[in-house]
Amino acid sequence: MQNNNLFSRYFKDELANHNKIEMESIHIIAMLIPATTAVLEGKVKDISGQFMEKLSMRPRITLPEVERLKDFIDEELPEDMKIPLTKREFDTLISDDLIDGCSPDHLEILFRVSETESALKLFFSMLAAPIFHKTPLVDGTEYSFIGFWDNNIRNPLEHLIPDCLSIRNSNKRTNARDDRPGYALILKNICLFRGEESSFTNIENTKSGLRNKLEWTYDPAPYVLGYYANGPVVTLAAICRPLENDDAPRVIDITSSNLRFRRERVLHLRRIINLSKIIECLQEVIGVCGDPEFVPIMRTDRTIEVCGKGVRKTYTYRKAEIRVQKLINIYEKLRRKGVPNVDHLEYFNKAKGKVYLTPKGRSNVPPKDQQELVEAIICVLEALVVLHDNEPLYHQDIRWPNIVRVHSNHSSKWILIDWDDAVGYPNSPASHLTTEDHAPEVFKENHGEEVDIWSVGKLITDARKYITGLSHRIVELGYIMRSDNSDYRPSAKEALKMIK
Repeated sequence: MQNNNLFSRYFKDELANHNKIEMESIHIIAMLIPATTAVLEGKVKDISGQFMEKLSMRPRITLPEVERLKDFIDEELPEDMKIPLTKREFDTLISDDLIDGCSPDHLEILFRVSETESALKLFFSMLAAPIFHKTPLVDGTEYSFIGFWDNNIRNPLEHLIPDCLSIRNSNKRTNARDDRPGYALILKNICLFRGEESSFTNIENTKSGLRNKLEWTYDPAPYVLGYYANGPVVTLAAICRPLENDDAPRVIDITSSNLRFRRERVLHLRRIINLSKIIECLQEVIGVCGDPEFVPIMRTDRTIEVCGKGVRKTYTYRKAEIRVQKLINIYEKLRRKGVPNVDHLEYFNKAKGKVYLTPKGRSNVPPKDQQELVEAIICVLEALVVLHDNEPLYHQDIRWPNIVRVHSNHSSKWILIDWDDAVGYPNSPASHLTTEDHAPEVFKENHGEEVDIWSVGKLITDARKYITGLSHRIVELGYIMRSDNSDYRPSAKEALKMIK
């Protein structure tokens, strides 16, 4: 081999004679990885970016029925939607291991061999880890599998749905009341895909977490998606709308993969590609959602998190225990009075300023038509009839953000939430509220039911901005309830009769 470069070596033990320099030659050999040689030589073009763009431009689909989900997820990819690799790159994926073999036939369901194109960058970013990385020991802990599950589920989905947000529940084993899933994929504020996980040796029913840790708020979609994993065995599932007279959703298995084996991981990756289209379709079916699920919302004096079955509030200012005690008193009074169509205080921790409220509903999503508007107003008025009766309470802050829709198999059902500003009688001016959204009387002391009636009237009149064709009778009722003279405003009982 010809010497192309000379390197000088200086011996430290010859400092006394530092002019003595020994000239020697060394040979540096750089070996190109076979899989990338053709790319570096310019014979093959890496089309990773173009291929991902092509995946994102796949035609929209019609949401498959539950019974068709397995067929859809197991559909073969069109040849042009398979990931291109050179022959050398493709051959590196083949395994002749007696137990964990992976033949060209196994690989060809996801990859195609090309002489001119390669998606090597995409391969190393999205697929190398799930295909090459060994499975943790079967008797390993749940935490030893988290990276494995992420490689095979989370990372591919984040590539396929770049607008999504992934969340892991790090407190899963430290809080018995925690109803967050082990993994959640959020798209446009909605958790459309979630996972429950355990080690292979854990005897707990991982599947039950998909049912027991979820309040259904995903109408009009018939289902959302999820998975449950026991070590390397992953089962994709549909979490379906509850049946009539049942509050909990149904969980229907779609298909399972034993990700211990490379060939199964390749098949699973193809399933994830098909699954990503259903996730995006679900978001379009469900539409807009207000507050995001499982993402803490930071407010001036509190943090709010919409969880699986309820809403967790943590008050962050000094003496937060005083606010928690007020809520304890208010919710106890609501319970004693039997006020319908309201949320409930499930548990609290005064020392930490925490409360947990159920049920969870779809927030900041007002009625879409006149029928839903009437149903929502009826639900609120039914609550006010009891609320304003003996030992009255006044909500004071009735606005659409504080009225959420909960699941019902019949007419739409709505509940009144956020009782932080509720007061009895006598009371003080609520000077912290806004004049645009609240009755004039709320800023005076010793006000009564007229402030809540005014707010319900504003719900009706504001609905004209997004519901076309509201009947004159309903709009007129809204203006009567907002009369400048509070004496002309009907009571909740009178308004309920007028709108029914």
